[in-house]
Amino acid sequence: MKDFRPGLLIAPHRQLRAGAGSPDECPLRRRRHRLPAGEGDEDQKMNRIAQQQKLQNDQSRGRWELYAPHRGRVTRLLIDAAPPHGRLCVLGAGNSNDLDLPALLRAYAEVHLVDWDATALQSGLESQGCGDTGRVRLYGNVDLTFIADRLGLGAPERPLSDAELDICATTMATRPPLDVPSPFDTVASVCLLTQLMQCVGLSLGERHPRFVEMIMRLRAQHLALLLGLVRPGGTAMLVLDFVSSKTCPELHQVPEASLFDKAVELISRRNFFTGVNPFIIRQLFVSDPTLAPLVDSVQMTVPWLWDFGPRLYLVSAIVIRRRPAAP
Repeated sequence: MKDFRPGLLIAPHRQLRAGAGSPDECPLRRRRHRLPAGEGDEDQKMNRIAQQQKLQNDQSRGRWELYAPHRGRVTRLLIDAAPPHGRLCVLGAGNSNDLDLPALLRAYAEVHLVDWDATALQSGLESQGCGDTGRVRLYGNVDLTFIADRLGLGAPERPLSDAELDICATTMATRPPLDVPSPFDTVASVCLLTQLMQCVGLSLGERHPRFVEMIMRLRAQHLALLLGLVRPGGTAMLVLDFVSSKTCPELHQVPEASLFDKAVELISRRNFFTGVNPFIIRQLFVSDPTLAPLVDSVQMTVPWLWDFGPRLYLVSAIVIRRRPAAP
């Protein structure tokens, strides 16, 4: 992994008191995600979660210019992690508004984009003039929750039974392999985890007694997936949107130099999306008995603001280097 620019990463040992988070927002927003893998077209049309996610992709397709600062941050991080002749995989790429594909193609030999919405993937590729290159490979109709077909059958007013949720938990724990040519040199999940968690919220509602449990199980599955797709010695990157201007209206007034302190303040006040406290997630990579043996180092970037249009998001990236293979 290349050295990062000075000031981009905060000290990896900085700690924050753990908090469970509050279900103050399960944001119904933006662009992506994938439900359900392996099902026929008619089944997909009937899945209301899939319909909602596709609608959000459609609505965000025209926000290329608005995303420019956010896209620059994400792309710079991915370029900094690129080894010579490397292969990059991005989970939840959607319309690729988060990604400067021409710049990434100058840094990587191959770019693999994964999403439920095949139309969004193709549209994003063509909009950046990369439709004719064979070095970008698209993987549509991929459910990165692994349980969206079941979640789509539930609703807050008619939630899934405990037996059905137990099946969901088992499925996430076993995590069937993705049909992608892993391992990759770099794997990134870009503002995807909150959207996957949103699927649980749409199915159960935040007041369901097992809502937090299912969120935490989904998070554990996603972190394991990231590391599982990366080669030994490679880099995994988890980009997290963790606070919204909906619950922090003054976010747009915070100077860039003060965003880290603002993040600490908000998390200390438990003002963040359930399950995505970046300090806690960073700590999981070094303390979780399943993840820690695979990890060589973990760092977290200073936060930045993402102007999504209807609202702002506070975003940070956790950069994980997987432990090299034993000689």
